[in-house]
Amino acid sequence: MNYAHAFHAGNIADVFKHVVLGSVVDHLRKKDTPFLYLDTHAGAGVYDLSRSAAQRSGEYLDGIARLLAHGARFQAPEIESYIEVVKRSAGPGRSPITAYPGSPLIALAGRREQDRAVLVEADPAAADALRRAVSGIPRVAVIVGDGYRELLAHAPPTERRGVVLIDPPFETEQEFDRVLEALAAAYTRWPTGIYAVWYPLTARSGNERFRRALETSGLRRVLDVRFAVMPLDTPLGMPGCGIALVNPPWQLDERLRALLPELHALLAIDGGGDTAVDWLVGE
Repeated sequence: MNYAHAFHAGNIADVFKHVVLGSVVDHLRKKDTPFLYLDTHAGAGVYDLSRSAAQRSGEYLDGIARLLAHGARFQAPEIESYIEVVKRSAGPGRSPITAYPGSPLIALAGRREQDRAVLVEADPAAADALRRAVSGIPRVAVIVGDGYRELLAHAPPTERRGVVLIDPPFETEQEFDRVLEALAAAYTRWPTGIYAVWYPLTARSGNERFRRALETSGLRRVLDVRFAVMPLDTPLGMPGCGIALVNPPWQLDERLRALLPELHALLAIDGGGDTAVDWLVGE
């Protein structure tokens, strides 16, 4: 199922996800105590956007390629930091377009000695590529298996602090149900963990049902962050995406309200769509 990672790597939704993820991880690093990063659908780690999968879609041209071509510094330090990570991850002599980092490498950028990562990938070939991508980085485990099952197996972690990224392909509407079930079970075991759930915004009803279910799920402190570059009633394609954040770091909502309009102006060239940061559930 991980064809979706290579096909959509570096697109608008990917850029949005990585800016938010990087912001969360940066907050965790502000304390000296260790934390766990757990990725339930980790992918291959590094993507060559010059190869056929990305070239067929061309989606990265409207996403990471546009930011890399931006001639000036970004106003938001979070966006500037993200682009620096993308460039640095490619390594000497390599272009970010041919060595674009996936979510695990975004989260592991600037990793401290005390921090740990568990990266779960269902596809063995993608997991092998991921192992190569993170080889040499200590305290990183790559597991071939079901991400939801591994989430429950690792909650709560010994570190007690951490962030879980849940970023499934959403090939069917039933994926929302699997996410909700796993999220509720993990939250019961680890109520202080940070959970970041990426989801698509489409004309189908799944995302609206997902947000309503979060409101009545019993979870506390649920922040809904949405980013769209087309009207949400667009009948075809994916006009945007969202990230539901459970237990977001303090003041992250304010930072996202400040930086997302800049990111939207850079990526929504015709000005379509909008951004929103709303609390679905408070304290």
